Amino acid sequence: MLFDQGSKLLIRELPSIFDGSAKLKAHVQDDSKATLAPKLKSEESWLSFSQEAFVLHNKVRAFAGWPGTRAKVQFVDRNGPLDIQELKIITTRVCNCGDIHDNKDEITFKEDALIFPCAGCSALEVVEIQPPGKKVMNARPVEESGIHYGEAEQI
Repeated sequence: MLFDQGSKLLIRELPSIFDGSAKLKAHVQDDSKATLAPKLKSEESWLSFSQEAFVLHNKVRAFAGWPGTRAKVQFVDRNGPLDIQELKIITTRVCNCGDIHDNKDEITFKEDALIFPCAGCSALEVVEIQPPGKKVMNARPVEESGIHYGEAEQI
């Protein structure tokens, strides 16, 4: 919605910016009302699945680039638990309610995504990840990734 409104406003105002007439409509900012946002710290990049999925999805989008977002995940195969992996979370979607399962700690797989259960009976679909020392990859389980998916649990 804001994107649509902003696009229309930009298209409407660009001609006045180019011809210089926008200066006549400009207002000086009241610096006394300006606030500074605190500097981001890399510790803020950790995702907490005790929050609702839409909050985490917005955090992934907001922290894209630097510092990015991270989660610790433990994958389990037939032989038992594997090492805990720190994954950089690159791309997400908020899951449909019908895709949410009962086990609140178990990560499941759906087509091209890992499904992380979150607070408020919501779930986050993680579409792209970056394992340590590897390139960004699709989150679907593939042998070539070097990540052996079985079951997974969030840490």
